[in-house]
Amino acid sequence: MSSKDQRFKNNLRNSDRDGLDNFLKESSVETDHRPSSNDNFVSRVLLIAVIVVLGLYFVKDVSNSVYNPLSAVVSTFQSVGGPSEDLLNSMNELMIEMGYTDLTHDDLRALRSEGVTATFISNIRALGFTEITLDEAVSLANADVSTTFMAMMIELGYDLTLDEFAQLRRANVTAHYTSNVHDLGFRDVTKEQLIRMRTIGVTTSLIEQLQQENPEITMEEIIRYRISNQ
Repeated sequence: MSSKDQRFKNNLRNSDRDGLDNFLKESSVETDHRPSSNDNFVSRVLLIAVIVVLGLYFVKDVSNSVYNPLSAVVSTFQSVGGPSEDLLNSMNELMIEMGYTDLTHDDLRALRSEGVTATFISNIRALGFTEITLDEAVSLANADVSTTFMAMMIELGYDLTLDEFAQLRRANVTAHYTSNVHDLGFRDVTKEQLIRMRTIGVTTSLIEQLQQENPEITMEEIIRYRISNQ
């Protein structure tokens, strides 16, 4: 073999070896960047877990959103429906016992919508107003007259008509306010004075302040002072 042929074979062998080396390097690089089958499996499991969790949360959220409006609708329907037939029948029996006859269920519903119940009328009658009419009962309820207010005012010494009780409450006179005025020494304060005092804003603290300046001051003088200093 000539030296020329030998050099050709050596170059060919070297080129084959270099190509094989390059191929192995490229294969190694691709292998390093290709995800393993284990990584793919873990990724799939995590993805499925996330989907399941989100699905459960969505179903729970939807079930709650469906339930709450339905409950609200049922509650609204019940409240709009008003008192039951049994309740109206019981109320009617009590009303008949007190002498209020010939009332229909519509009449009873109308009374209840105004705040008048059989118990309300019964408690007023127990205070001595046995001849109270249904119109008077409605007037008292509309004026926010409670039987507790009536009982306390009677206890404080006031002999009032049903209409006068309503006048006091419309002027925002309370039994508590009246009692405090009495405690300050004005036990003879009249219904008219109470209404004027509340209308112009005479407070018990103002009364105490004026009493410190003049222990002999009268209620009329307190009212005039308040009017002149408004």
